[in-house]
Amino acid sequence: MNTVTTDASQLWAEHQVTALAEGAGEWTVPPYGSAAWSQLPPSDPRRYAAVIEAAERWRRQAAEEERLDQLADEDPAAWYAEVTAGANDEARRLAARLARMRTLAEQDEARAHRPPRQLRATPGWPPVAIPGQPGRYLHPAPSAMAA
Repeated sequence: MNTVTTDASQLWAEHQVTALAEGAGEWTVPPYGSAAWSQLPPSDPRRYAAVIEAAERWRRQAAEEERLDQLADEDPAAWYAEVTAGANDEARRLAARLARMRTLAEQDEARAHRPPRQLRATPGWPPVAIPGQPGRYLHPAPSAMAA
């Protein structure tokens, strides 16, 4: 597509909307075809501005589709890289986040019930309190003390 024509069309559309806005106190242009647009009086310049803005958006979209179609014909690899760039960026962002997460197997292992560790009293250390049994202690075995 010719860039000069594109720029001229865009400038013309912007000029028309600016000219319509001159002297208007409140200038919010509702989207063309919306309920707010339908409620404007028929002679309201914002109705015309909405039509011009919608036409300009349509022109840009059609130009972009034409550019991508031409790119697909001329260089399919470049077309593919361009149309998948956003998805690739998102995949890279998600991959980094997923790499920091634990796998299901790791989560299951962390939740798995492990048998309680067998308590042993060490010679030379104070007796070990037995959990859940107040006042009861493990003392080193007499054979361990002789060693």
